Amino acid sequence: MHSTVLKNLSFYISEFIFFFSLLFLFCLILAKKADAKVIYFGTERETLNLAYGGPSIFRFSDEVKTISQASRFDIHPADEADPNYALLSVTPRFMSGKSDVTFILASGAIVNVNLNVVTKTLSEKTDSFYDFKPKEMLLENENSDGTHGNVSDIELMKAMIRWDKVVGYQTEVLSKRMETGIDDLSAKLHRVYTGARFNGYVFEVRNNSNSKSYFIDLKSLSLGTPNLALISQVDRATLSTAKSKDNVTYLRIVAKPTSVYYNVHLPIAPLKTDNTKTN
Repeated sequence: MHSTVLKNLSFYISEFIFFFSLLFLFCLILAKKADAKVIYFGTERETLNLAYGGPSIFRFSDEVKTISQASRFDIHPADEADPNYALLSVTPRFMSGKSDVTFILASGAIVNVNLNVVTKTLSEKTDSFYDFKPKEMLLENENSDGTHGNVSDIELMKAMIRWDKVVGYQTEVLSKRMETGIDDLSAKLHRVYTGARFNGYVFEVRNNSNSKSYFIDLKSLSLGTPNLALISQVDRATLSTAKSKDNVTYLRIVAKPTSVYYNVHLPIAPLKTDNTKTN
């Protein structure tokens, strides 16, 4: 009799602790919902700070289907009694350090994060609620407010290098052939970024020669007269022969908003066999 009473008491205490923990978790969610840190994810990896010793809540725009590289974390639905895989509890299993984790959503979207775990003494530098949204939603919100992305020319260039969309900019994906003025070379316009402050252009340049290499001299690049190009970048300045995988590069230009892509002058010259430019 006494043993049965103790067992029942133990059962009820366990149930009480479970439901109290669940209630505490949802109170935490509700308390943080208004000031959750919003992460607009794209192709780049986002860095988040997590405090060791307790869970952080990750809310996604769609259900999570796959999680990779997550062995150092305890990850499960925030409400295990009624699982919602768009709302996850993430608890570190190590006291400090960094670890990459990838979440793949039901929509096919990929969320890459670098989770930086810190001790409780540094918990003020962390957030306990992260709300993940696609960058397209940020673009829609900005457009609905009638505002334009106030990005600098450098920020636009960085986004172009990452192949990202940019807030306040219309992105057009193309495959338009361009004249190079050199028979051995072919060029295509792949992307145009159109905004209030700048335009951006991404060109693919290919060397089709089996015997000649070429050099791209960005110092002599121009876009119209007067020259409307502001900054430019090239992945590979030297184009090897068509026999090499290094015969293709991407050239990017950020220019004034009145510029047009077909006014570009590509400053490309053949190289001698000793890898010096011809005069």
